[in-house]
Amino acid sequence: MRKPHVLMLTPYLPYPPNSGGRSRTYNLVRHLCDDYRLTLVCFGRPEEQAFDLTPLRDLCDELIVVDRAPSPGALKAAWLSITSPRPITMRLYNTPAMAQTVARVLAEKPVALVHVESFYMLPNLPARLDAPVLLSEPAIEYVAWGRHAHVAKPWFTRPGIWLEAQKMRVWEPRAWADATVVGVMSDVDRAVVRRATPGVRTVQTPNGVDVDYFEPDDSVPRDSCTAVYMGDYKYFPNTDAVLYFAEEILPRVLQRRPDFRLVLLGKDAPPELLALHDDPTVPLTIAGLVPDTRPYLQGSAVFVCPLRSGSGTRFKLLEALACGCPVVSTTVGAEGLGAIDGEHMLLRDTPQQFADAVIALLADPALGAALGWQGREWVIRQHAWARSAALLRDAYDKLIGHEDPTPAMTARQRQQLAARVREKLDSEGDDPQPH
Repeated sequence: MRKPHVLMLTPYLPYPPNSGGRSRTYNLVRHLCDDYRLTLVCFGRPEEQAFDLTPLRDLCDELIVVDRAPSPGALKAAWLSITSPRPITMRLYNTPAMAQTVARVLAEKPVALVHVESFYMLPNLPARLDAPVLLSEPAIEYVAWGRHAHVAKPWFTRPGIWLEAQKMRVWEPRAWADATVVGVMSDVDRAVVRRATPGVRTVQTPNGVDVDYFEPDDSVPRDSCTAVYMGDYKYFPNTDAVLYFAEEILPRVLQRRPDFRLVLLGKDAPPELLALHDDPTVPLTIAGLVPDTRPYLQGSAVFVCPLRSGSGTRFKLLEALACGCPVVSTTVGAEGLGAIDGEHMLLRDTPQQFADAVIALLADPALGAALGWQGREWVIRQHAWARSAALLRDAYDKLIGHEDPTPAMTARQRQQLAARVREKLDSEGDDPQPH
């Protein structure tokens, strides 16, 4: 039997899988390629396309990379924001080249399903499309931007960020209504989507972790003085999290543990983080984009996640727990995962509470080991990629080849159908009854 053909659109090249979004797409493709013919169309910068993409190409029926321009600087971003009612991301990721590429693929190869990652990629689809569309939302963007508008630094950037959040609050639900079904990361995100777009269908398409790759290593001793954090620091909530930790939490930790140090993993550290790294009075080291994060997760006493903004579920927490590294997080950082405080990780929201939790794990390796072990067992049960892919596979199968046309309708189409049915029933009710 010929495998169904699925067209997948992503705003990034998902190889190498060295960030949350890239890891998500790569692992989903890896788990789904045996059951579906996957054509992956994505944006990619020249430096990303320089990698050997053979491992990704081997998983796909076809891989097509569309050139993406560099991200705009602050002044250009401000100009883009004030000259359009659409969010900046929609202007950056809806391009003639991408739309033409998608149209060509659809003309050459009929597809059974279109899978789109992130709402701002949806306008690249043609207005009339016969196939159902699954729109997966790794984060609720207007929630993420709205939260950051309250904490962004410098303070004068907050009005611009708030403006973008308001635009997304308008455009993101419109995209949800135009999709056949919206994939959400958690019940928290599901509630937001349904509240903003009544009648929209949702399905769980959660993030996950490779529990066979990320695992504890008993031969690596844990450093009782070291904490680790990781992220892509172009994503503003990650930079804010580090600055918040350095300014509000770190001094409290150092009062009782002057030997403490924090190691940052990930790319594109901005000048304000580089300044902390260069300051001899701040015990913070930027390791950068390392080829393998596992030794850090296996050898640190604690993983800290002091996020105050953002949305969605965080790969970094799942990878740390899969390696048996105990986690201290804010509730925003752990949002949507369903973690239980004191059982899977420690959840703390004030600087003093956060610092006290870090100090407790530094002082008691047995407590850290127990928390890390419980966290790993929970991740294996609830957040392995095999489970995430199974949920997505079930969603695909319900949409592909369904005899009833309503599962392939968008929320707007279902509302229009319901209105026509009500109108028909009302008109029939007004007819005189035969005697």
